[in-house]
Amino acid sequence: MAKKHSDPYRVFKSGETYHTYISFPTEGSKHIIVRESTGCFEEKEAKLYSIRRVAEIQEQLRRKRNGELERMTIEEAFMKYFKEKGQFLTKPEQLISRLIKIKNALPVSYLDEIDEVVITNFKNQYIGKMSNATINRYLYHISTVLNTAKNEWKIKTTPLIMKKFKLTEPAENVKYLKNWEVAQKIIDKAALHLRPIIYTALYTGLRLGNLLNLKWENIDFSSNTINVKIKDKNTLDGKNHSVPIVPKLLTVLENQPQINEYVFNYKGKPIKSISSSWRNIFYKRDKSGRFTKELKDKTLPYINFHTLRHTAATWILRKTKDLRITKEILGHADIKTTLKYAHILDDAKREALDSVFSV
Repeated sequence: MAKKHSDPYRVFKSGETYHTYISFPTEGSKHIIVRESTGCFEEKEAKLYSIRRVAEIQEQLRRKRNGELERMTIEEAFMKYFKEKGQFLTKPEQLISRLIKIKNALPVSYLDEIDEVVITNFKNQYIGKMSNATINRYLYHISTVLNTAKNEWKIKTTPLIMKKFKLTEPAENVKYLKNWEVAQKIIDKAALHLRPIIYTALYTGLRLGNLLNLKWENIDFSSNTINVKIKDKNTLDGKNHSVPIVPKLLTVLENQPQINEYVFNYKGKPIKSISSSWRNIFYKRDKSGRFTKELKDKTLPYINFHTLRHTAATWILRKTKDLRITKEILGHADIKTTLKYAHILDDAKREALDSVFSV
């Protein structure tokens, strides 16, 4: 006859770690049964883990009976957010690094414990040690997880207006290529597999993530448009964005071999990163093959790839003098983002004033 256990759990070893079997009755005829790994190598630690889990489950049930929202730890929330959304971003390793840093810096354990005092102290500890822009990015990640927990997971959070904590950032110094001659110089020095990516960036203003994930199904050759999903804080999977294909870009795309579903490939496989090939345009290597800080061409200083997006925006605005059109082509959600290129219109404003008030 099987031995009966008075405890609502029992632990057992499976491989190197202990697992727990939680079982206890609830109000009515329902019975709770949970099987999971404790992650513990010692039986004593596994039992303590099980006791905590029983308490958590009972607290969840109590909240549910009373119509209260479920609680979630910050660690659980960050892991869930990364699994559902973060891992699909262009730089998932960067996000996970930031989430870990945030978790370690917060003095509380649960999402609903993150209040104004916690956020203020979190922000203040980094002022002077990080740029305001970097601190704002950390605050943005906290806000995004809190909003997702509240609106999608229906998890208890403390109401916060995160905008009030945002620090003032210096006006962005938008870098862009002065003319096509400089752009062509970069293209000529780029590896063959990188050149069509550069051309597409300049002709569309698309972000690197959109370019590397570009599939043939995203290109409509009948209407000569590229249709992709771009970031949008109000849409879970991003919003639809369409960019017309100019004749010069059409030639570039038509010359791309259709090896697989992705447009840009290297040695038969989709390109996941251009970090090395991009730096190779500008920097020399040492004997071991590592990049040095010495430029290959002193007349061609290093720029990051995102500068190509700034270049496309600047050139479009300079030619059209139309902020709205530039906003639509770049896919900006807010005209305020496009306004950072407005200095390009200084000459146009001068010409307008001269034409009106010339003697």
